[in-house]
Amino acid sequence: MFGILGILYFVVMAAIAGMVIYVLVLVIIFLRLHVRELKTTQPLEPGNPENHP
Repeated sequence: MFGILGILYFVVMAAIAGMVIYVLVLVIIFLRLHVRELKTTQPLEPGNPENHP
């Protein structure tokens, strides 16, 4: 029953799944870098416990 259409369907689904995983990894890396950048540009507030060593 699974002929050439089944193989093509599997290849297309594998490619789409690979692209989705790739995009998720890029989004996670971008968000981590963006959060780190926001933390470094954060103004020093006296009530902020993250600023005290």
